[in-house]
Amino acid sequence: MTTSGIRYRSIDLMRGYAVAVMVIVHFLENLAGTRDWSPDGFGAPIFVFLTGVSYRLWLQSRERRGVVSTQISQETIRRGLFLMGLGFVFNGLVWLPEDLFTWDVLTFLGAATCLLNVIRVMPVPAVLLTIILAVTLSPLMQRLADYQAYWANGYFETEQTLSELLTGFLVTGYFPIFPWIALPLTGFIVAPVLLQQQFADNRVRLWLHWTAAGLIACVLVSASIRTVWPLSLQWLPEWTMFPASMSYMAGVLGMVMLLLSGLHGWLDGRPAVLIPAGLLRRAERFSRYSLTIYLLHHVVHLWPLWIYGWFSAGDPTIYWGNVFPWWPAFLLAVLFLVCADRLLMLVEKHRVPTAENLMRWLAE
Repeated sequence: MTTSGIRYRSIDLMRGYAVAVMVIVHFLENLAGTRDWSPDGFGAPIFVFLTGVSYRLWLQSRERRGVVSTQISQETIRRGLFLMGLGFVFNGLVWLPEDLFTWDVLTFLGAATCLLNVIRVMPVPAVLLTIILAVTLSPLMQRLADYQAYWANGYFETEQTLSELLTGFLVTGYFPIFPWIALPLTGFIVAPVLLQQQFADNRVRLWLHWTAAGLIACVLVSASIRTVWPLSLQWLPEWTMFPASMSYMAGVLGMVMLLLSGLHGWLDGRPAVLIPAGLLRRAERFSRYSLTIYLLHHVVHLWPLWIYGWFSAGDPTIYWGNVFPWWPAFLLAVLFLVCADRLLMLVEKHRVPTAENLMRWLAE
């Protein structure tokens, strides 16, 4: 990712990793029905966190060009609505019509983008308070909404009523506003500090590092106590992504901040060390076309599954999660990543329009 002529290879590497993890996790889950050893739970937080970081960098570039605030708001809202609309189309066409309101990552990113337009004019203490409330209130909201009732079969299901749709959007969906909004908001406010664009006083940056390390330490201590003291199971949160627990959110918030800061100091503005140039080029490519890869990899492995199930058994979902053992699903994921890299090289060479081009054309 670039801004002001600077190559943020740290962001490219993190987003490229998140995209590769996403592909592997989805192939394993949807084709083999397993998450046992996959890197599940680490790709999505990085991707969502970087949404806030990238928005901050984009906002700074627009402000430097003299773009007025009203135009920035219009572009931001158009981008957010595009992502939400694309999310609904994706749910209906790539998954199934009954999954239209599953509140997956695209619909969340669209809503988060619109909220970032509000956050950008708020004072930092107010944003910090919003982040804290989003994380700390979520367990209570999950209990009040009876989260598990929407996940009785291990995946999100909801009735098409206004109240349940709103509950899914806010609390019980795959990526609800609470607590996931904490990640893009954190990325937005910490980007200038961790990327050393502002705050010459390193005390702010050091404070962020200690905060991130403290969050991770609290999670490790909590997990250790839960292991050795059975009574703690009643009051210490466990590490779960669905629902996103306080332990999970604290851990991934600390992880993504330290990861961005460490990679920035290691990679940006200096020759790459220990990381092959070819890997960095592929990470940049996957980062640039992450939305296209997200759409394409679902089509590639889900549509054949639906079609085969429909023609062989009259039920498009009959083979979902049980068509392969884990190792063919993993090999297919790796094959897709290799083919996607070659395909995106041709896209770059011939300037073929992508989902990213369409979003920029509609939003800007």
